[in-house]
Amino acid sequence: MDAKPSDCGTLGKGRAAAKLILLGEHVVLYGRPAISLPVPQIGVRATAYRSRGTAARLGDTAVSRQAMAAVCAHLRVPEDGLAVAVDSDIPSERGLGSSAAVAAAIIAAVADLWDRQLSGETLFALIQESETLAHGNASGVDARTVIGAGGPLWFQDGVARSLPVADSADRAVLVVADTGIAGSTRQAVATVRGRLRELGAVGAELLEQAGDLTLGAAEDLRLGRLAELGRAMTATQRILVRLGVSCPAVDDLVAAALAGGALGAKLSGGGLGGCVIALTTDAPATRAALLAAGAHRCFEVPLKPVRA
Repeated sequence: MDAKPSDCGTLGKGRAAAKLILLGEHVVLYGRPAISLPVPQIGVRATAYRSRGTAARLGDTAVSRQAMAAVCAHLRVPEDGLAVAVDSDIPSERGLGSSAAVAAAIIAAVADLWDRQLSGETLFALIQESETLAHGNASGVDARTVIGAGGPLWFQDGVARSLPVADSADRAVLVVADTGIAGSTRQAVATVRGRLRELGAVGAELLEQAGDLTLGAAEDLRLGRLAELGRAMTATQRILVRLGVSCPAVDDLVAAALAGGALGAKLSGGGLGGCVIALTTDAPATRAALLAAGAHRCFEVPLKPVRA
């Protein structure tokens, strides 16, 4: 029987946060920008240790196996006799970056076990190996965001940078509502690809519109223009509906949030289920509206990073 972490001497620790996409999901794969933010309230913790048996991973998945193999190959250390325990608060297949966060935490834990430091770019590249396995054509936005320091990130063509957020944005939060429906990012990406092919020139125009909405949203964040940001979110949702990645459960929660006074609402992530995010200055009312409309659970995420 493999040793458990508590039975072992040296342990390596790793952690990564969940993520949300504020605007730009899917279109980011076509060169348009996206705005994302890490969600430190929920995350993944990994513990790496040397086992008396063969390599094992608690909560074993193809992503965890790939992450383990990738970091061991990079560090040039043996995979045999290495085990990783994974503890995650992030529900899988909800557009919250579960696979990227699991990979990030495992990679960090194994590096820590061997007392090795990984640069941000190296960590990103190793996470991307696992993300490509999980989702096929991975944009990189999840990998960049789950290792982010906090607050919104601008992401385009593989590069991420922090976005300034006005102090007045503290008046609003994002209420995240889980539909309870697992969404497949791989399937959603294929759906959008097919829909864009069918739409032709109209599809190209939708990509431009989505990019323009994200560009405007970055300025809305900087200036604290919450009503305008909310409208951009709802307009982006209409584009995602046309691209085929919404579903009745998402549509119902978006409508409920808006009827309940939210400034804007949309799906976040791959779609075909997953989560809805609603921008609001009255979180209790928005949460109540979403739960009444069938959300399985809700939690809140600030737009502006919370400073320790």
